[in-house]
Amino acid sequence: MIIQFNDIIKNAPHLPGVYKMYGADDVLLYVGKARDLSARLKQYSDIAKLEPHKQIMRSLVTRIEWETVPTENDALVLEEKLIKSDKPKYNIMLTDGKMYPQIMLTRHEFPRIMKFRGKVSQKRDVFGPYPSVGAMNESLKTIQKVCQLRTCTDGYMRNRTRPCLLYQIGRCSAPCMIKDNIAYSEQVALARRILSGDTAPVINDLSTQMTTAASNMDYEAAAKLRDKIAALSETAIAGKRNPQNKNFDWPTAFKSLETWLGLEIDKAFVFDNSHLFGKSPVGGMIAFDKNGLVKNEYKHFKLKDPSRAGNDIAMMEEFIARAFKDAAGGGLVIVDGGHAQWKAAKKILGDTAPVLGVVKGEVRNGDEHFILPDGTENFSVPKNSLLFLLLRRVRDEAHRFAITFNRARRSKEAFGSALDEIDGIGPTRKRALLHYFGGARGVSNADLKTLEKVPGLGAAAAKKIYSFFHPGLI
Repeated sequence: MIIQFNDIIKNAPHLPGVYKMYGADDVLLYVGKARDLSARLKQYSDIAKLEPHKQIMRSLVTRIEWETVPTENDALVLEEKLIKSDKPKYNIMLTDGKMYPQIMLTRHEFPRIMKFRGKVSQKRDVFGPYPSVGAMNESLKTIQKVCQLRTCTDGYMRNRTRPCLLYQIGRCSAPCMIKDNIAYSEQVALARRILSGDTAPVINDLSTQMTTAASNMDYEAAAKLRDKIAALSETAIAGKRNPQNKNFDWPTAFKSLETWLGLEIDKAFVFDNSHLFGKSPVGGMIAFDKNGLVKNEYKHFKLKDPSRAGNDIAMMEEFIARAFKDAAGGGLVIVDGGHAQWKAAKKILGDTAPVLGVVKGEVRNGDEHFILPDGTENFSVPKNSLLFLLLRRVRDEAHRFAITFNRARRSKEAFGSALDEIDGIGPTRKRALLHYFGGARGVSNADLKTLEKVPGLGAAAAKKIYSFFHPGLI
């Protein structure tokens, strides 16, 4: 009896795991990983669509084994292990001692954080592997934002005479110039915790520090801690971010949303607020439809009513009212928050648009639930479903959009307030400095010769600015 390939895979589960394909005499032909074993193995059904070497391999398959694991990242690790130990004939990647992309901390007085993709024998303090270079880069970017570890080579660090651009934009603590071993070691320890997936207690610790700084009226420190928390909340660490971002099936996910809600949706809008203890209060609205994000309909809001500053519910009421002031119907409105936010949106919109609430769990870690348009709560959306991923994705995009605007406002306000204290620096020169340096930090770190190069500033004004930030040096 000839065994059909579809019969071999018919019982494959819709779970993450590793599959092993065998040929005659139980020769192991191929090992692969999958986020969904059933869906992945079905891709082998149409042999004509496979790569040439896989077409040959597929024609030789007589049986398939699979092993399920908790996450796709676990599948990646197991796949790598099996390829190295069992050496399947048709696996081209990972048979030369190379590894999936990882992140490494070097052994140095001031450890360097860097991308790593070498042989196992070269392994030092390594974290990962990551399912893709993109996932690794996201984690590396987050560590730079939160921990400010250096990424430069040892030789480059030794020869620096002043901090580089990464220090000016808050991505490095400049150990080349500021040789604080204790502070840097603390940041390295923090990076290790984050890269090991220990983000929840890290965020709790940072939140406590932020609250303390704010109560002590140290708003600059509180703002930095707020940005660190945001970076950790926005980015999935240790390769946990869905690696299929570019191939996300928007039409199917959008249809799932319509079916779940029992609505026909032309367009959906997601709202979020951002402020730092009432400072620089802003809001953001993003839009999406069945084809994806509709970025030309994104909107930023500056709070008009100062009495609402710091009150998330009151701020949301103002922003939603302004967004739909001239609209007869608003489509689906999604708010980030619980019953209070949902009720605020419903109060403004009435029956003109259905409202859906996305209630986040602790540190946005995947235990979100939802408030439906009728006000009931729903906890039953599968965490690995397209619907759940869609709702989390658009919620995170709205959060990113709002908090980026908030940071820009804070930076501009801090920039303006600092330069307001310098006699003779008016709006035109402020704009020139902002354009040249990007913010107050770049101006404060600049030397006199660099300041003199700013178009329209002039030597006298440059000297005033330098003297203000470096008293006693001129």
